[in-house]
Amino acid sequence: MGYWRKRPRKDLEAVLEHFHRAGWRILDPPTYYTVRCPCGQHQRWIHLTPSGANYGKNAVSWLLRQPCYEIEGGS
Repeated sequence: MGYWRKRPRKDLEAVLEHFHRAGWRILDPPTYYTVRCPCGQHQRWIHLTPSGANYGKNAVSWLLRQPCYEIEGGS
């Protein structure tokens, strides 16, 4: 597991782990996590209380579409 503050929701923990394995920096929040890519050009917020059932899936799909994801060789 990563260096960020753990969440009781396993689905959000899995999303954060995916970003971590891809080399993105995860900043602990007051209300959401900020994830930043290694190149510094991309950023996204991961909310602690997502509004939809597919929130985590959509966040990972967004990560996979980022050009720096392939550069870093994420899995």
